[in-house]
Amino acid sequence: MPRHKRNCHPCQNKILLKELLGSPVIKLENISSYVCRNRYDSPNQPLSEHALANALDVSGFVLASGEHITVLDSWPKASPPLPLQNPIRVTSIGGWAEAILLVMNPKSEFVKKIHDDACGTFETVLGPEANEAHKNHFHLDMKERRSAFCQ
Repeated sequence: MPRHKRNCHPCQNKILLKELLGSPVIKLENISSYVCRNRYDSPNQPLSEHALANALDVSGFVLASGEHITVLDSWPKASPPLPLQNPIRVTSIGGWAEAILLVMNPKSEFVKKIHDDACGTFETVLGPEANEAHKNHFHLDMKERRSAFCQ
């Protein structure tokens, strides 16, 4: 039986997420669950947890308001580098602080929170920072491991 690393408080998370987005999540968009295959569809890789019906890939969320939030579009983007000092350069309208606000909007905060909270419940959590294959979804599985794997 899979172990849980900590108690999950779905009601508390649901309230926090509703406050962040203004509308509750009513549906998960699943792009893969049971599929008989090896990891990454490679003949040189071991059997995927999907082949054991022990994994779920979530690509997005639907809110009660009808809005769709996807992992691909909403995952926080890397902060832009600070511009080099150049006295001749004309300063642009706005600045680095405004760029940060664009990077961490409520949707970005939401998907990051979902990812981070999943790391406390599932044994394996892979997201956009894990690799190219997971850039558009969260892979969640309950494979027993010596220590949780969260990227």
